[in-house]
Amino acid sequence: MRIRGDHPFFGTLALFAEIRQRDDMPTACTDGKVLWFNPKFVERLGAPQLCGLVVHELLHAALQHVPRRKERDAELWNIAADIVVNEMIRHDTLYELPDGGVEEPTLAHLSVEEIYEQLQSGRTTVKTIQLLDLLPGILAGGGVDDATRGELQRHWQAGLQQAASVARRMDRGFGRQGLDMQREFDAATVARLSWRELLWQFMVATPFDFAGFDRRFIHRRLYLEGIEGESTQVAVCVDTSGSIAGPELDSFMAEVRGILEAYPQIQCQLFYADAALYGPYEITGDAPMPAAVGGGGTSFVPFFDWVRQQEADGVEQVSIYLTDGFGEFPTVTPRGAAMWVVSPGGLESGQFPFGETVRMGA
Repeated sequence: MRIRGDHPFFGTLALFAEIRQRDDMPTACTDGKVLWFNPKFVERLGAPQLCGLVVHELLHAALQHVPRRKERDAELWNIAADIVVNEMIRHDTLYELPDGGVEEPTLAHLSVEEIYEQLQSGRTTVKTIQLLDLLPGILAGGGVDDATRGELQRHWQAGLQQAASVARRMDRGFGRQGLDMQREFDAATVARLSWRELLWQFMVATPFDFAGFDRRFIHRRLYLEGIEGESTQVAVCVDTSGSIAGPELDSFMAEVRGILEAYPQIQCQLFYADAALYGPYEITGDAPMPAAVGGGGTSFVPFFDWVRQQEADGVEQVSIYLTDGFGEFPTVTPRGAAMWVVSPGGLESGQFPFGETVRMGA
């Protein structure tokens, strides 16, 4: 909870990790998903050091340092991973690192693979570490199998995606400077989640999720009062200016219907829009699709004006806009979470002024 208050990105990411005690290892370690801590070691740490230690192990897990090692030397790989993680903590937090950690700022801008090559070739030497914190039981066996590697990759890519969404939603960034500029994050997220997976994650999220909590962790007592009974208001707008092809729209609406059937607590309203706004139409999992209306120019302003009016009336909306992205954007950003589902050949993701972007066909 302290980390969440300081850094929503790390706090949300921590919800994707299991945190357990372990007496048979001296400090802390991770197997790629579980974060293990020796309770006697933890008791001796002050709050800044404890937070630093938790973030250290969390980054090892989220950046997939266990499965990415493959057949590389365990100690050199652990040193390379520590150089990256410790620099992130120094650079992007006010936390402290427990004594004995390895740091090398001249290498920390590289990915772990690149640092490992430097160490293995002897071009760079750094001090050794006394203890491996990438769980020795797995590392001694030559890494993890392909199935486990894929499972960990999907798990942490989902975690990084949601943590990034929360950080941007709260306008707090990834740390003090912005961890998304690190090459290491690129190395860990080469394989993207499909637009369908991201759409499901986004629609199933609740207002509390976007503030840093996730309903999947209710069993761990990480929830706010009343979360079990909440419903999510979702407004879906489809660009009908002539740029969205029939197969793309059919595929998109099939996913939306599947989500509504699986999660009855989601209340969804559908709009069409070109330069004007048409709707809302109430849609359910088995309802026929209302006939599309439009065909003129493109403006995103009318839909988000409606969203802002709902917010003014006290109704928090999750907004989804299916479009190619070429049109007039509103000058005022809505408070609620927004996702742009972009058709093939649409506007570059970085040119959308707010919200998350996913690209169909990816």
